[in-house]
Amino acid sequence: MMVRIILLLLFTTILSACTSDENLESIPQVPEDGIYITEQFDEADLSLLFDVPFSTRDNYNGIQYTAANRKELEAGLEELTMHLDLAIPPNATATTPQPLIVYIHGGGFTSGSKEDTYDKILGYAKAGYVATTINYRLTPDNQSSNALRNLAVTNAVEDAMNAIRFLKSKASVYHIDVTRIAVIGSSAGGGIALTNAVGADELGFQSDYSDQSAKVQATISTGATLTGDSLVDKSALAFDSYDCPALLFHNSAEDPVTGATWQNALDTKKLMDDAGNTCTLVAQPSDTHTVSLALDGKYWNSIKSFLWQHLRLYELRLE
Repeated sequence: MMVRIILLLLFTTILSACTSDENLESIPQVPEDGIYITEQFDEADLSLLFDVPFSTRDNYNGIQYTAANRKELEAGLEELTMHLDLAIPPNATATTPQPLIVYIHGGGFTSGSKEDTYDKILGYAKAGYVATTINYRLTPDNQSSNALRNLAVTNAVEDAMNAIRFLKSKASVYHIDVTRIAVIGSSAGGGIALTNAVGADELGFQSDYSDQSAKVQATISTGATLTGDSLVDKSALAFDSYDCPALLFHNSAEDPVTGATWQNALDTKKLMDDAGNTCTLVAQPSDTHTVSLALDGKYWNSIKSFLWQHLRLYELRLE
C-alpha cells in the first residue's frame, strides 16, 4: 500500500503553493534586490563541480539508467551510480555557510537528466545560494505495469532522499547551511520533491547516510499532486504538522499531461493544511503542465517570498 501511495504522489502531476500566516507580521518585507533575491555574482565567480557521485544502487534487470543521455552507456550494468552537479557561490565559506537549493528534473521517470536544470542552478548560485541538480534512476516503459511504475517511483524518491542526505553529510565541504534547504522540482521532479516533503525518513527506503535526515525546510513544485487516484488509500501516508511546507503550482483547470484537476490540487492543499502544515495554491495557466521555477522568472515573486519566509533569509540579511 505504501508503494501505491508513492505512485500516486508522482503519477498525478501539478501543484499549488504553501505559505504560513503564523508570525508573518514579524517577518521583514522581502526586499526588491540584493543577496538571495537577485543575481549578485557572475558565473566565473562560482565554484562548479560536475558528476559528484552520491549513491550506488542495483540496476533492476539491467534496464535502468541514471539519465537519458547515459542510457546506452549504462544499459546492462548490474549497478548504477547517481551523480549531481554543484554550484557554490563565493559568499559560501567555512564561516558563512549558505542556503541550499536542490533542483530535480522531470521526465516521467523515464527521461531527462540533471543537465536539463543546470541553467536553473546557475541562476540560484549567482544569487548566493549553494545549488545542485541531481540524477536518479530512470525506468523505461514504466507505464506498462503497476509493478514497474511503482519501482520507477520508489527508486527515484529513494535516490533523491539520499542526495539530500549526502549533501548534508558534506555540509562543511560545500559550505551548506543544513537548516536552510529547499527542494525544487518540475513534473516527475515535482512529485519527488512533494513526496520528500511529506514522507522524508518515513517511507522505509534504504539510506546511505544513516546519521542524516532527508527532511528539508521548503519545497517548491510544479506538475504534481498528492491526490487524484481513487484506488489509493491516502490514509497510509502520514500528514503531519512537522512536514515540510510546500509552494505548489497547479493548472487552473486540468493538466494536459496528467489529467489532474484543480480540485486535485485543492484536495492536496487540504490534506496538508488540515495536518497543521502550511500550503497555499497558486494557479498556473490552463494550457500548462509545468511553469518555470527559475530565479527571476515569471513566478519569482511567489518563490522568493516563500524562500524568504521558510529559509529565514531575513535573518541572514540582518547579520
